[in-house]
Amino acid sequence: MLEELNNRELCRMLRLVLSRLEEPREVVSFAVAVQSLLRARAGRRPRTLGEISSVCRRLMRREPGLRERCVQDMPRNYCAQLLERHASTPRQQVKMRIILHGLFEYCVQQEWCVFNPISLLPAPLVSEQELVPLSWEEITRLLRMARLPEHSACLPALGLLLWAGVRPAELERLHWESIDWEENVIILPARHSKTGGCRHIQLQPVLRRILRSARCARGRICPPNWQRRWRRLRDAAGLIPWRQDVLRHTFASYHAKQFHDFARLQEDMGHRSAALLRTRYLSMRGITAAQAAQFWKPGAL
Repeated sequence: MLEELNNRELCRMLRLVLSRLEEPREVVSFAVAVQSLLRARAGRRPRTLGEISSVCRRLMRREPGLRERCVQDMPRNYCAQLLERHASTPRQQVKMRIILHGLFEYCVQQEWCVFNPISLLPAPLVSEQELVPLSWEEITRLLRMARLPEHSACLPALGLLLWAGVRPAELERLHWESIDWEENVIILPARHSKTGGCRHIQLQPVLRRILRSARCARGRICPPNWQRRWRRLRDAAGLIPWRQDVLRHTFASYHAKQFHDFARLQEDMGHRSAALLRTRYLSMRGITAAQAAQFWKPGAL
């Protein structure tokens, strides 16, 4: 009896799927779908919208016929070829795959296509490489320069990068009101966080001392013309070329060396899992226990 009911239910679902496949659907081109998605996501951060627009425009510019191609007529094999031809590295493939996956999910919701072809493609494997944090000499040189009058306006922002692991894009959106002195945390609202979720970063004593010395109460933490000032500070410290996100890696490595609290570190950095933290962000090679203790000691550097 149970087997008969299961067969009936299976047949019912199969008929439903076949009926949906036979339904006439609106013919929507890739270009129209992209524009509709951007309008529907208008509330997202400009950087997110810019990445979606940039990737899709590049695909339409490089792939003949893609602009006018119906989204219903883009099978799995065709999408796999798009990723292979127009993303030269596994990391670029990951980014392009995420954007196309979101686009086709939207198309399914709008009933412009029956299924998402990207969901049938395996995610590319990305080999994470060890990223080396700043050396002890580089840290001290950078802080020494940041305390000079011509660079001192950058010191609070530098402190948040070095002792809180805030992402550079998140830093530029932070205000002094985000510092909760009573709870001893830095609050990143969901609209400011890269991952879209609010997080509270522990305000370490060394960073609390630096932020208090700035004597600001409102407005953005980054000074006006931040990018230009920040580049001049790095150049003055002799950190040329600059390694992207090196301060975030430095924060993670010194935190792990000193506190051995991976759960706290994962929460502060805003990672959904500890996998990325362990494979990409931690490089304690060359960091001594004495240096780690001094790094987190107020006034030691």
